[in-house]
Amino acid sequence: MSQIRQRKRTTNNKDDDDGDDSSPPDLLECARDSDSSSSFEKYFDVGDGTSPNGYSTNNNNNNNSNTEKETTPLTKQLSNPNPNNTPTNNNNKLDKFLSTYGAFTSKTFTTDQALKILQWSSWAISYATRPSSTDNNNNSSILSPSLQILSSELSFTRYILRFFGFFHSLEGFRSGSWSGGKWDNPAIDTIAKYGMAGSMILYYPLEYVAYAGWKFPALKKKVDANKVSAVSCVFWTSYIIGDFWCSVLKWRELKDKLGRVREEMLGVKKKKGDDTKDAIANLPEEEVDLLNKIRHVKLQLVRCLLFILPAINWSLPNWATNPLLGELPLNGLMLAEAYTCVYQSLQAMSG
Repeated sequence: MSQIRQRKRTTNNKDDDDGDDSSPPDLLECARDSDSSSSFEKYFDVGDGTSPNGYSTNNNNNNNSNTEKETTPLTKQLSNPNPNNTPTNNNNKLDKFLSTYGAFTSKTFTTDQALKILQWSSWAISYATRPSSTDNNNNSSILSPSLQILSSELSFTRYILRFFGFFHSLEGFRSGSWSGGKWDNPAIDTIAKYGMAGSMILYYPLEYVAYAGWKFPALKKKVDANKVSAVSCVFWTSYIIGDFWCSVLKWRELKDKLGRVREEMLGVKKKKGDDTKDAIANLPEEEVDLLNKIRHVKLQLVRCLLFILPAINWSLPNWATNPLLGELPLNGLMLAEAYTCVYQSLQAMSG
C-alpha cells in the first residue's frame, strides 16, 4: 500500500503559494501491519548449516587418534580457521545490508519512507543553512534555496504515489484487512474499517482534485486547491485518531496476552516431567513475538502523536495564509515522524 501523506511544505513566505506545497504523510501501510511485526519478512536469517566463513568444522575422518594427539596448535588453526579472522564476515555484513536495503526499497510504502527522510532532511539542512540578512556567504545563499527546491520536488514525487491509494483503502474497507490481524476486541475491526479505511476512501479523491488544482494551469482558477486539500486533511485527521485508538486497544490486548504467557511460563517451570519440555520451548518464542508486536504498536502511537498537530494545522481553511503552526515546529514534527517511521520499519524487518 502506498504510504505517502506528506503535507504542504510550510514556509514563512506567504507569497509562496504557487502549487509548490505538498501533502502530509499518512500511516496507511504501517497501520495495516502495526500489530504484527512478524508479518514482515526476516531478511537477517542467512544461516545455511555451515559456519559463517563457509568452512566445515568437521574433523577429517581419515585421521586416527594418534595423529590427532600429535597435531600442533598451528596445524589445528590451519585445518579449522577462526571464522572471526576471515574476510567472509565482512562479506556477510555487506550481504545483510544489501538484503535489507533491497527488501526496504522493493516495497512502495518503505520506499516512500526513504523519500520522506530525504524530503524533510533537505528541508532541515535548508533551514539550518538559511543565510541571515547580514550573511554574505555565497555558498549558504546557494545551498539553502537549492535544498528547499529539492524538498519540494521530493514532496510531489511522494504525492504521485498517493494516486494508488484509493483502491487500497477500498479493499481495506471491504475486507477489513486494515485491522492488521485477528483480535479479541471487535472494536479494533470496526474502527479500522470505518474510522480508518472509510476515512481514506473519502480522503484520496479530494487529494486528486487538490493536486490537479495545483498542477494544471487550466484548473487553478476553477478549483481552490488549498481548500479542497484542507477538507481532505479532515479525513486524514480522522484516520490518525482511529489509528491511535486502534493502537491503544491493541497494546492493551497484547499486554494481557503477554501477562498470561508469563504466568504460564512460571506454571510450566514448576511442573516436572518430559511432557513439559515442548511447552517450555515454545513459550519464550511466543513471549518474544508479543514483545516485538508491543514495540511496534508503541512506535505507531508515537507516530500518531507526531502527526496529529500537523494534520489539524492542514485541516484549517487558511492553512496556507495563516497557519496554526510555524515552519519550524510544523516541519520539525514531520521530520521526527519520518525518522521514527523508518526506525519502526527496520525494527519490524529485523524482528
